[in-house]
Amino acid sequence: MAPIVSEEYKRKKKKEILAGALACFAKKGFQAATIDDIVAYSGISKGAIYNYFKSKEEIYLELLNEQTESANARLEENISMLSSAEEKLEYLFDLYRDMSPFSQERKDRITVQLEFTLHSSRDENLNRILNERGKKFFLKLITDIMEDGQIAGEFRPDADPNHVAGLFWTFMDGAMLHRAINEEYPYRTIIDYVKNLVLQDLKKE
Repeated sequence: MAPIVSEEYKRKKKKEILAGALACFAKKGFQAATIDDIVAYSGISKGAIYNYFKSKEEIYLELLNEQTESANARLEENISMLSSAEEKLEYLFDLYRDMSPFSQERKDRITVQLEFTLHSSRDENLNRILNERGKKFFLKLITDIMEDGQIAGEFRPDADPNHVAGLFWTFMDGAMLHRAINEEYPYRTIIDYVKNLVLQDLKKE
């Protein structure tokens, strides 16, 4: 009879696998990393890893979900305490601006995430999962703020909320990538500059 394993043990083991996998992906690159490499980094047997995950892609998706769920809950709580749409949009720009200087862990997460995104473009199922994830929270976060601002008369009514959301995340992805690979990139200054451009444009009559 197989031993009974508690839920707490399973959670702990999954966290160990995920931590080892992130370190492995950051060091070797997502494409080059193998399950054997994750075994070496985590100290957990291949059989044990396969008890929890079917592939390295599934491991990375779990890493994304773990990071996103906790961060999103805090973000939504902080945004809900702000009264105007303009304050909420400004808060998001400032939040990303103040992430700099990046810790090594943040650099690792950024580079691995961008590498995985490129990898997913060659896999229809992975691409669908990432796109749905983006629409479910990240794009919706901005479009909700935009729509509230338009209803309240803060933002011009002809601004397309989807275009503003796409602009915000496209810009942030690019800015974080440049900051992660170039210490001299003027990350904070550029974010402030783009924030002012966006807010000025949204308030034009």
